[in-house]
Amino acid sequence: MKTSSKRLSKFIIPGIVFVVIIAIAGFKYRGFIRQKMLDVLHSFDDSPAEVVEETMPPGAWWPARTSISAEENNMTEAEREQLELLRSLGYLSGYEEAPVQMSVTIYDTTRACPGYNLLISGHGPGISLMDMNGEIVHNWFNSEVSLYGIWPNAQDQELPIDFWLRALLADNGDITVMIESGGIVKLDKDSNILWTSEYNGAHHDIDVDANGNIYVIGRDIHINEEYYPDKYISEDYICILDSLGNRTHWISTLDVLANSKYAPVLRRMPDGGDVLHCNTIEFIGSEMLPENYDGPLRPGSVILSFRSIDLVCAVDIEEESVYWAESDMWRMQHHPTVLPDGTMLVYDNQGYGENSTVLQFDPATNELLWYYRGSEDFPFYSVGAGSCQRLPNGNTVIIEAMMGRAFEVTPEGDIVWEYYNPHRAGDNLDLIATLFDAERIPPEQIESWLQ
Repeated sequence: MKTSSKRLSKFIIPGIVFVVIIAIAGFKYRGFIRQKMLDVLHSFDDSPAEVVEETMPPGAWWPARTSISAEENNMTEAEREQLELLRSLGYLSGYEEAPVQMSVTIYDTTRACPGYNLLISGHGPGISLMDMNGEIVHNWFNSEVSLYGIWPNAQDQELPIDFWLRALLADNGDITVMIESGGIVKLDKDSNILWTSEYNGAHHDIDVDANGNIYVIGRDIHINEEYYPDKYISEDYICILDSLGNRTHWISTLDVLANSKYAPVLRRMPDGGDVLHCNTIEFIGSEMLPENYDGPLRPGSVILSFRSIDLVCAVDIEEESVYWAESDMWRMQHHPTVLPDGTMLVYDNQGYGENSTVLQFDPATNELLWYYRGSEDFPFYSVGAGSCQRLPNGNTVIIEAMMGRAFEVTPEGDIVWEYYNPHRAGDNLDLIATLFDAERIPPEQIESWLQ
């Protein structure tokens, strides 16, 4: 008996020691482990892993369209030899390096819609307000608004994800901010913290209704026994917070799709990981639709965009049901938004080769009413991310996010304003910070508080 106990102890004690070591190592390197899990889950994310270099600076960056190295890469061999010759003749007058485009590069004051631009850049935390000439007139920044300042236990401090991703600007200068790590915080015009939400799982987008309720896309990384019983997935939720950031609703987008007549579209989901990749949530207020509107959209519901399955849909919050959807007019889309006439704009990232398209269509008939696709002289392509905004004068602001560019086009497609993110990196300035947003703000919305 004693012999058996000794033999058993030879296995039990080392086993306990092994489990303790694994537990300690797992806790110590939990940030690294979680990041690796997120890398797998983000296989359908907006920044494909194969193009992200390990030498990228912290933040969100992308190879720039205009850089010193890009200019040289487009040269013929003869042109490159001539350039080297010119460089060797330092006394030769009249030669300058091709400029890298930064800040405002086009501004037609007679045709551009007046206002200010709310800029959200991937180079680091903070939000700026810029006039039409490229002058920064106001900044929001608070060093405590970070993953580790407000939510110190959310994940390991080894993860340098700290830039601000989305914002809602109020008429008095208050701003509700969602940071990349999923936290939500409200600041006043002087960047003092008004409140922080205990919920820190938000991603991609944020909206607000007339009562101050906040709509975000929530995420839960778990095993869903009904849909993926043997795999971890990233499941998206409609998450509603009250005006102080407290969570009031939590609705599974997988469930609402599976229980609708559009359920067959779920066959497009990848085999695990980020199975839907919801990237937009927009609340439809009654004031957003025209009088006597008889189209399919309902006030009080939300518009969602699911990138992984090319689906844009409308969800009734009270019924928790999908009542309208479309998936055949775009690919890997972003930012569907309802226009005052009841039609919609959608940012089609990859539906036309290496060209992105912003299109306007009627959700009642799917009739294409307008589109912009760029040109050879003014290419337009963002493999992921991006947004669009119809302006009061009929022009459209388009955010070419990955290229760090925002521009305004007329209904005829003329560019009347253009801006390139000036935050560059790399030896040849060949990296540009992602431009998450450049929302045009009417002058009357800010003039009461802007000093």
